[in-house]
Amino acid sequence: MHQVKRNNTDYLDFVESKFSECFSKKGYFQENPVEITSQVDPTIDFIGSKISPLKKYIISDNIPEQGIYLIQNSMKLKSLQYLKTDIPQKFGSYYKCMGTLTKPKLEQVVYDTFDYLTNPDYLNIPLDDIHIKICSSDEDLLNAIQYVDKGIKREIDTVDLKHYRHKYGMDNLNITGRDFNIGIRKKGTEEFFNCATFVLMENQDKPIAIDMGLGNSSLAMCKFGLNSTVESSRMADIIQIDSVEKSKFTDALIAVSVLLKENILEHPSKHFRKKFRQYLNALMYWNQQYKFTSEELVEIIIKFLNVEYKSDFEEKHESWIKVLKR
Repeated sequence: MHQVKRNNTDYLDFVESKFSECFSKKGYFQENPVEITSQVDPTIDFIGSKISPLKKYIISDNIPEQGIYLIQNSMKLKSLQYLKTDIPQKFGSYYKCMGTLTKPKLEQVVYDTFDYLTNPDYLNIPLDDIHIKICSSDEDLLNAIQYVDKGIKREIDTVDLKHYRHKYGMDNLNITGRDFNIGIRKKGTEEFFNCATFVLMENQDKPIAIDMGLGNSSLAMCKFGLNSTVESSRMADIIQIDSVEKSKFTDALIAVSVLLKENILEHPSKHFRKKFRQYLNALMYWNQQYKFTSEELVEIIIKFLNVEYKSDFEEKHESWIKVLKR
């Protein structure tokens, strides 16, 4: 029987569009994403999740009553240190963080989150493919999930307390977080991979907000039973990943692509330009093995960016070839 080829792009488009559909129908206000290199959050380098562009609402104590949703292009620098090694990593450098910021209406946001995950109108994930991982000392969070369908298993105190605690780089406001995670079964296994985090943000006096976030490529990784978010990326529809080394090459190529899209070499931050060169160096390190020409790499970059950003980057062809030939 002919095996249907997996299409990450179609599923990523699906989870992203259904996220927007779900939360817009529930009345949430849509926030536009910022560039990864925007520096809107001085506590970090690249934008690593959707909370950075939303901190302004917390600082000004002006979270809209109906809540906010956002799909934010994000990069995690943690994987950079492993890019030139053959050590497998589950998380790649880049993903889209889909999330919400609301006032601390625990039960309502819990309902909205699980409605997105389980409702046949949205992701329609089977209940026995979802676990909630939560701490027994967080009684308010435990109360908030009591109405979640009992077909979804609760894992209580299965990791150290520190894994249920969150920091935001907002120590001057004494803001921290307590969270629970939502694990999704990786297809064909008994492994439940954390795809969503639900955080109650608070200071010493009171709850302040709920920060809920999901990774688009984490959902796709579980859907298809893959080993990393690089394998579940849109780039993996273009490049066949059949080894850890090829995954590292692809991860570096994705990072280079996204930063080129943001015109990184013209960025005022020398530190940011240095980070880009580290990704580019990792790409060239692995390309000694795969031997793509600069022209071929740029063709792949443009093909990836066209589907990732739903825009046409063909005009960048010649200038990006020059960057790769330096």
